[in-house]
Amino acid sequence: MPLFLARHGERLDYDQLKKGVVWANDAARPWDPPLTPAGEEQGDLLGSGAAVHASRLGLPPITRVISSPLLRCMQTAAAAAEKLGLPVSVEPGLAEGVGEDWYRSWAVEGANGSWGANSAPVSAQTATEPSAARRAEATQPAGTLLLDGKEYLGPRRDASYVPVWSAEQHTSCWDRFETEEDLANRLTAVLLALHERYPTESILALSHGGPCAHGFRGVTGLESPVTGYTALYVMVRDDDAGKWTAPLVADTSHLTAQGLSSMD
Repeated sequence: MPLFLARHGERLDYDQLKKGVVWANDAARPWDPPLTPAGEEQGDLLGSGAAVHASRLGLPPITRVISSPLLRCMQTAAAAAEKLGLPVSVEPGLAEGVGEDWYRSWAVEGANGSWGANSAPVSAQTATEPSAARRAEATQPAGTLLLDGKEYLGPRRDASYVPVWSAEQHTSCWDRFETEEDLANRLTAVLLALHERYPTESILALSHGGPCAHGFRGVTGLESPVTGYTALYVMVRDDDAGKWTAPLVADTSHLTAQGLSSMD
């Protein structure tokens, strides 16, 4: 059975930054931007497009939608799932990479949402000490910054779903960053575990740009191009050959007809 994997839709903070506005300055959760209206439409088109690709490729219809616990992914997943007539499960293992660049995008003085935008030393204080130059949330385990989906998704959330990777396993913080290798291992393990748990189902997993590329590479052994918004991968296990094939790689053709941008 296939694994469908996709990035979220257009982020509000990136869109605002193009207009000279730093969204994170007034945000209660600066690490967790929502989608733009165009991003929500992209999620809707992703759901329709994924269903079309499943049929076109002769694959079983998607029966399960599983999302990263960050808002932009849950919004994208909810829009796609509505098109597919499915609930949304929330999987902490699909979360964004929580490395130093992620923290520097929101947790330090001068951060504007861009990854690693402020690369200057934060302060001479120890890394675990909150300061005026670093948000206190950065010293908490990353798992405490994630959503469980109950409030946003409401009845659309699959309450019976048991995560493969719990929020408590996200122990990274300012002085203990997740490495690229850690991220790649996490995404690969989670995607393979989902495939093993639901061997008779077609799964659509929603994650983030870097994690999608790492997960795709870890499962298939293939390199990924730069991923646009709602870029879609399809991975199929060939048991006879003992490997995975990829009939679709970072595809955004579902956006083309509507003229919606697929890139940051």
